[in-house]
Amino acid sequence: MSTSRRGFLKGILGTGAAATALPGCAPDINPAPVTDVSASDAGTVDLLVSRYPDLERVGGALTVRVAGEDTPLLVTHSAQNDFSVLSSICTHAACPLGFDGRDVVCPCHLSKFNPVDGSVTQRPATVGLRKFSSRYNAGTQVLSIDLRAGEEGFPSAVNGEVRLPFAQFPTLKDNGSVVDGVPTGYGKRIFVFRLGDGSLSAVDSLCTHEACEVSSRPAEQDLICYCHNSIFTAKGDVTQGPAVLPLKKFTVTETTDAVVVSGVQ
Repeated sequence: MSTSRRGFLKGILGTGAAATALPGCAPDINPAPVTDVSASDAGTVDLLVSRYPDLERVGGALTVRVAGEDTPLLVTHSAQNDFSVLSSICTHAACPLGFDGRDVVCPCHLSKFNPVDGSVTQRPATVGLRKFSSRYNAGTQVLSIDLRAGEEGFPSAVNGEVRLPFAQFPTLKDNGSVVDGVPTGYGKRIFVFRLGDGSLSAVDSLCTHEACEVSSRPAEQDLICYCHNSIFTAKGDVTQGPAVLPLKKFTVTETTDAVVVSGVQ
């Protein structure tokens, strides 16, 4: 690996992380060049592609750091007018990712990911990358990224509240149940639990270790991050590291016909 490439990685990761994470046999693939941007109040980022030569060419890529967001974005240009947006940090050892024109590649340990959906195509990584909603306008050459896009069919966050009607989510009446989804207006998965004692809990899905998305384990009534095996209670508290901070917690109330999650913003 060249001195300049190691220096570039250190600048993104920090000296200690780069020194321990990068093996001498790593391929000569750099992390994508970095730009810093701000999102609109609605949570959108508009990139004029012609302003970024590293992204404009087919096979190019750009790392986009959005002010106030936990996860930097990797924007790839895989074919004419075809762009994809994924999280830019490898789920194996948190190295910044690059793009070789075909695969998203981790320069540290050779993990590879599908640039369209973020799925793992080569280990050691076992967890895919988070995908972000985007739309490219070929006429204006603007790529619009929606950081707060949600899942179809899951209730939206309105004024910071997500209302989950029992008619749509009947299992929320049952002790030991869990419901999850991505609200439009928030853009990240939330988990809502009816605990064994009948109380309610709601937490965010981003692990506080390296911002991977956690998964629920209904039998254990907890949450696990499969990137590095941190475990959290249904109330978001850490029971197993490497994470040391709890998950983001929301306020939950109950009406006669719904569970209401507040603070989803």
